[in-house]
Amino acid sequence: PYTLSLHDALPISYDFKDKISNENQLTRYMLAKTLSMFEWENLPDTIPKRELEYLLQVNGYAFITKVGDDLYAFTGGLGGIGDAYGNPTEITISNPALKFNKTLSLKDDGVLIKNDSMMMGLMPIYKKHNTMLIENDINMVLYGYNTRINTLISASDDQTRTNAESYLKKIVDGDIGVIGENAIFDGIKVHGATTGQGQSITAITEYHQYIKASLYNEIGLSLNFNMKRERLTSGEVDQSDGSLFPFVYNMMENRLYAIELLNQKYDLDVKIGFGSVWHQKDKKLIDDITESDVVNDTTNNEIGRASCRE
Repeated sequence: PYTLSLHDALPISYDFKDKISNENQLTRYMLAKTLSMFEWENLPDTIPKRELEYLLQVNGYAFITKVGDDLYAFTGGLGGIGDAYGNPTEITISNPALKFNKTLSLKDDGVLIKNDSMMMGLMPIYKKHNTMLIENDINMVLYGYNTRINTLISASDDQTRTNAESYLKKIVDGDIGVIGENAIFDGIKVHGATTGQGQSITAITEYHQYIKASLYNEIGLSLNFNMKRERLTSGEVDQSDGSLFPFVYNMMENRLYAIELLNQKYDLDVKIGFGSVWHQKDKKLIDDITESDVVNDTTNNEIGRASCRE
């Protein structure tokens, strides 16, 4: 399981060279968005929907079981003797806050909710794309630095170097730089800096947009990037929409299946639907599962929510 903690300290200032902190920060921003991907209703008070979604998206699964008279969602070590297809059959849970340490049967002692069929969660997607974004951020910063360098100065001795650095510092500080002796010109050579070679800011920006679009497309949000440097036809835009649905649909399908088991096992009435912008785009993905699965919530602008089969 990933160990990203919401309570880890983050740097106050931005250091473009601190790759790990910056990547973790981007991952948290993405989780802050996708934790609203699904809207849960009628969950027990001991299972906040935010905490449940966090377990699912970060760890790829959550196991709901009773501790005393209350239901809780856990992660733990999956194992035991595999079933006929090699899938784990047991989970070992250790929760100090509840003083609960036990190995349970996945089939008999609770309900396993998968984020997706492979229990991957969203972290591998975030780690990959955010790492690439951070690397390209460094490219952008370095490109900006290089555009400031019009000439390179070389010095033949330490004294000449000191005088040259003092002169440049005055220029940077906004003072009028004055060279006091002619000897400095004998030891200094000025070279032209090549800042426009190969990689342009346009290419770096296009690459950045490509990575970000790929990331958002993976989680079911359409973010177009135009590598053609011309208009996209409506057919090209519509064609890309097909790639948005499979993973989001798989996430919903696994939740619907688990909710059906959860309601039957613990006599609950848990319901789920797409939330935020995903509702507008992806509600049609679950409308055809069964007519009875769609519930009109008149208290929330009549947003259709999918419940488990009754």
